[in-house]
Amino acid sequence: MPENYLKTNNKFCFYLERMESRGFSAEQVLEDTGLDQSQINSDAFSPTPDQYRAVINNIITLTGDAHIGFKLGDEFKVSNLGVLGYAALSASNLSHSRELFSRYDALVEHILLPATVVTAERWCTELKEIFPLGDLVVFAVEEFVSRTCGLARDLTNKPFPVLEIRVTYPEPEDVEVYRERFDCPIYFDQPRTMILWDVHSQDNRISLANEEVCKLCEKQCKAIIDQMADADLLSSKIRNALVKNPGEFPTLEEMSRRLNMGSRTLRRRLVQENLTYQQILDETRKDLALQYLKHTHLTPKEIGYLLGYNSVSNFRRAFKGWTGNKLTDYRE
Repeated sequence: MPENYLKTNNKFCFYLERMESRGFSAEQVLEDTGLDQSQINSDAFSPTPDQYRAVINNIITLTGDAHIGFKLGDEFKVSNLGVLGYAALSASNLSHSRELFSRYDALVEHILLPATVVTAERWCTELKEIFPLGDLVVFAVEEFVSRTCGLARDLTNKPFPVLEIRVTYPEPEDVEVYRERFDCPIYFDQPRTMILWDVHSQDNRISLANEEVCKLCEKQCKAIIDQMADADLLSSKIRNALVKNPGEFPTLEEMSRRLNMGSRTLRRRLVQENLTYQQILDETRKDLALQYLKHTHLTPKEIGYLLGYNSVSNFRRAFKGWTGNKLTDYRE
């Protein structure tokens, strides 16, 4: 096992590496992000939504490939996941591996948040945008599906078929790219992005299964998660919880239950950070509202609904209070 197996490469490191193999420099890939390679290599690096969008745009523009997401997903390897990848690689079967990914999801960097439901007859993953991607959602979905299929094949040395794909974006001009890659029904312009996998594939054994190694790696995963939890500010945990559950803005009492603490404790700890729960809600809603206005074609009514408002007038008033401006000042 490599000495650096504990470290999970962040997505920007992965993108820079794969683009370098294509002859593009870090400076080209990071253009308009305000970042340099030394910042990306830092353990504390955490890109903003604008930086994500800029890098993805640069990758598509530099390669001239509208479906470069498929290729980058194909090139993602288990080793890019650090200790979690080695835990999955030593799991007993694909079902066990999937459970590990779910349990230690905080170790995986997402552009789209996967929500997976498995029953005896069905294995389905819904993909939700963590932040507005606009037309870039095509890249994110293509990368996720090809990466998942590739990782499953690498783990089991067996085919990993997709049974059905439903995506929110329109059918691309070169739809043959999809038909050649996926031998399954594909539906575009759908209300939600849903991927249906072969539930029987869960029984496929991992080729390098090793119970002792898996236990060791899982112990390391838990230790890293615990370290992350201790290091994070409570306000950061709350913001992450809000962003990862689009459309849900729980009360302080509901949030305290989610974080396994009393509401008084939550209030007291936020006071220590010179914040209130309402301030965090307002800041998160404001940030998301500005991103939705800039990067999507959603109507004010639709944006207000995503931000938890039951009427567009309430959303308009809140937006004026946050920014001092009207919605029309940000969108014609």
